[in-house]
Amino acid sequence: MLERFRRDLFPDALAAYPNVDGVVALTHGTGCGMDTEGPGMRVLQFAFGGATEDRFLPHNYERNTVVYTGTHDNDTTLGWYRSISERERDFVRRYLGRDGHDIAWDLIRLAWSSVADYAITPLQDVLSLGGEARMNLPGTSSGNWTWRLVEGQLTPAVLDRLGELTELYAR
Repeated sequence: MLERFRRDLFPDALAAYPNVDGVVALTHGTGCGMDTEGPGMRVLQFAFGGATEDRFLPHNYERNTVVYTGTHDNDTTLGWYRSISERERDFVRRYLGRDGHDIAWDLIRLAWSSVADYAITPLQDVLSLGGEARMNLPGTSSGNWTWRLVEGQLTPAVLDRLGELTELYAR
């Protein structure tokens, strides 16, 4: 009943925002119930619960997708990796074929190399920063949106590394 209500009441408003369904589904566990023609949203940090058929794993993507290593509402990739269970870290390492010591860049490479039409990563992941650089913690009213890039953090070496992956995967 609720799904029908949402579809019937808001079709014009929601049509202007085709990714609303993906965002709502990710943040609240439900979608608006509408089929959209816009790209789907996939967050790599949601991919490693252990099921190989998980829609967030890149081998299950379709082209019409936007892949994120994480979003402003997630911990940084390094902070996330440090907080997940050893079972999940093991799955991440096996999936990536890597040891996890450069996890932020491993996920950036995974996103960039995917078939998704678009790949996005927060600057905190480009800089391999931990949870202290998290942008937002949903449900809290203080301490959010305070992280700032410090002059000199974005070094030529970091830019070269990102440029190499971007060129390699034609992003």
